[in-house]
Amino acid sequence: MNAMTARGLSLAAVVALWTAISEMARVNLSLWPVLVGLACAVAAGGGVPGLQRTLAGTISGVVWALVAHAATRALGGQDLVQALVLGAAVFAMVLQAQFLPLLSYTAGALAGAGVAMGLRAATPEGGVRVAAALALGAALGFVAERIQRALPPGRG
Repeated sequence: MNAMTARGLSLAAVVALWTAISEMARVNLSLWPVLVGLACAVAAGGGVPGLQRTLAGTISGVVWALVAHAATRALGGQDLVQALVLGAAVFAMVLQAQFLPLLSYTAGALAGAGVAMGLRAATPEGGVRVAAALALGAALGFVAERIQRALPPGRG
């Protein structure tokens, strides 16, 4: 089987399995953030380094989104203030890579912040829920990669 077919089957298997488990067990996590975490893991390059980059990057984005929300509220919550604070948070997400190589996955940070904002996470508890969903997606990406490696290689 060729590499793309193996990747497709492995990703399909983990998504189908998690969807079934989450629906049957009524897990209180939105499915779409799990898929965003999975996408970040696939894009991060795989293996343990890709898993680490995804976890660190997406979770840092969640933290930046919470910080931006708190700062916006503390400064009055006007639209212009929100725009400036969010712009500063994005700048910080890019800048953190210069000082902390583990946080160099800027796309993951932006995805994490976007998911946190999309789910309206405004408290640490909300942030933990978002981070858990993203981390679960990253773990599913790691598992899918292992499944892909276990599938028979293509003939060439």
